[in-house]
Amino acid sequence: MERNATQPPLPDDLPKWIEELAKTARSGDIHEALNDSARIVPEVGKDGSAPRYSAVLVLFSDADEIVAVGAGGAGSGGETDSAVRASEAGDAGYASENEGPNGPARSLPHNAALLLTHRAATMRNHSGQMAFPGGRREPQDRDAIATALREAWEETNLDPQSVTPLAVMQPVYIDRTNFAVVPVLAYWPAAHEIYPASPENDWVEMVALSHLTDPEHRFRVGFMQWSGPAFSIGNRLLWGFTAGIVDSIVRLAGWERPWAGEPVVDLFNALEQSSNGESLQTMKNQFRAAGPQGGAP
Repeated sequence: MERNATQPPLPDDLPKWIEELAKTARSGDIHEALNDSARIVPEVGKDGSAPRYSAVLVLFSDADEIVAVGAGGAGSGGETDSAVRASEAGDAGYASENEGPNGPARSLPHNAALLLTHRAATMRNHSGQMAFPGGRREPQDRDAIATALREAWEETNLDPQSVTPLAVMQPVYIDRTNFAVVPVLAYWPAAHEIYPASPENDWVEMVALSHLTDPEHRFRVGFMQWSGPAFSIGNRLLWGFTAGIVDSIVRLAGWERPWAGEPVVDLFNALEQSSNGESLQTMKNQFRAAGPQGGAP
């Protein structure tokens, strides 16, 4: 279930920004953008077993029907984004220019958005976390695309026939569950109703890319010697694996605007101020078990 040697066929009528994203994702290496050796999939996990392959759907859309969370600066949940940013970070140091690290940031349609979910606090693994729809490969799945689309349908009511797969990227490791996760990028040209279709999620929304690329909603979180990118979405905190993938794609696609990576906000302070509902003591134990570097949450 590793990255396909043959990528999915692309339609000739893709919007320019989606076509550019697809080409970048097919030719780029997400591990170069992640820059985290702990995310490279090992031959075996710490328990000696082979990693379990899974896939997530990274779904983009610019459909007129979508009312995206964060569009026009609006958050979700009725609270300001500062609710999930620890007080020591403040607002100092955020740049207002659109000049990214590799030159001017590429423009995006005003309604460009990304599908995200919030995992229910009752889930055994990754409870309370913001996530892409996705899950482990099942015997009936012919490839990573089939896994990602099936899981998205089960979790969000997304019609697989309404989705155009764009690219299959390299697998990325999560050591807490010994998963090798394959990001499948896709485009949703015409939207329909999506919602939490299983007990796995309690929130399913398209989130505006203008929000996710806005420096005001970006910072870094850390615990022990680990740190990683984070995004505030209303009163929720996007961090860990999913935030790393979003951050990497934004950078690879040329959408990144300058944002302050310092100071690093304490992860657990930020989570306590959020409405994620994650099991903080369990997470602290997992970090400590992974060693001083914190592993790959």
